[in-house]
Parts: sequence; C-alpha cells; structure tokens
Amino acid sequence: MPPQPGQFPAAVPAAPPSPQGRISLRNPLVAAALGLVVGLAAVGIPALLSDDGDGGGGFGGGGGGGELSAPAKLDGLRSFADIQRAAGVPKAKKMADGIAEEDRRSGERLSEAYGGAAAVVKRYADADVQTTVTLIAVRSRSPQPYVPYQDHKRLALAKPQDELKTIGDVSCVLYNQPTPAGSKPTADSVHVSYCQRTGDGLTVQIRAVGSGMANQPEKVAAVVEKAWSELS
Repeated sequence: MPPQPGQFPAAVPAAPPSPQGRISLRNPLVAAALGLVVGLAAVGIPALLSDDGDGGGGFGGGGGGGELSAPAKLDGLRSFADIQRAAGVPKAKKMADGIAEEDRRSGERLSEAYGGAAAVVKRYADADVQTTVTLIAVRSRSPQPYVPYQDHKRLALAKPQDELKTIGDVSCVLYNQPTPAGSKPTADSVHVSYCQRTGDGLTVQIRAVGSGMANQPEKVAAVVEKAWSELS
C-alpha cells in the first residue's frame, strides 16, 4: 500500500554526519534512493556522471497524475552525462551508463514503495561539478519531514543539531554542527540533508550532494520549487 497522508514509514536507522551534511533516512523518498547515495560515496563526486537522457524517464503510473519525467535541465543545472562528455573523461560512457542504471533502479524502487505511482530519480550538476543535486519525485503525497526534538539550550548549543526549516511550501531537514550557546553559527556549519515539497499527487525532494549549495537551504528550496513547477 502507498503511504497515506500523515502516515510515517517504518523507522530506519539514521546515518552519521558527513562533511557534506548528515543524510537522514527518516523520509520515505530518502530511503528509496539509498542505493543512489551509496553509489555517490563509492565513486566520488568527479565520477558522478549520468548518461544524457538516461535515468530521466519515470516509472509506474498507478498512483494517479500520469507519467513523470525528469526535465533535461533543472534551474541551470545539466545532467552529469553532458558535463562528462564535454570534459572527455576516460571511460566516460562506462561510468555514465553505471550511474544512469543506478538512477533508473532507484526510480523503480521509489515507484514500488509508493504502490506503483509514477516516480523518477535523476542527478544534475553545474559545469565544474561544484554544485550537484539529486531530484527525487513521485506522484503521491508524502508525510512531512520529521526531525527529533532536542533541547539545545539544555545542551548549551546555539541551535539544535537536527532542525526542520520551513521556506514557503518547502520543508528542509538540516544538520547543524555544534556551536556553543552565545556564539554565532558560521555559514558552513549548516548542512542540508534534503528539502521537500509535497501535496496531492506529487512529492518533490532535492538533495544537494556537492559543496555548491549544501550549506544554503534557501537555494536548495528554490530548486525544489523549480522542479515542482516543471513536474506539476
């Protein structure tokens, strides 16, 4: 059965923080694309290059709302394949085919997790691969993101380590590196795990993997809104 409004998925152990931010597995979209993230860690950022057009097609269609296909470009970001082939990286096609297959299978798993609803997963980057994002979308409503309560004042911290920030219609799950109470957190102490918008018939999630916007929730939220307008 697909997740129902207000229904939380079974608890999944959360991964520890990384230099690019802590990845939360509490959201069903994140869990569905777990294999994709493992692939990112295994090959490293420069090799995260997908085939042009591959991985952009949706899966399923039983969840209502019709098919779902990833846009060719997203807020100025291009597919990894275009960037790779322009750079002439050795064995580019082999790497691109592998990443495209990961995206395709992640999309299939996401569709299955939502009872066959149309779903898509695709990765994008800027020209120098400083900003890298993953689009995860499904034609279904999802639970709002959840973070545990933490009394940061009791712990003498400026902010709780797990934070949920709302930016318009977008909810962002953040990890804040510990900053002592009374001190101002630095800009790079904030790490975006993911930002998500959900409604009837569509959930869009963006995860910033590279350093370009991983510390800027407002920018990640803006990409969510861009994807939402493309897919609605």
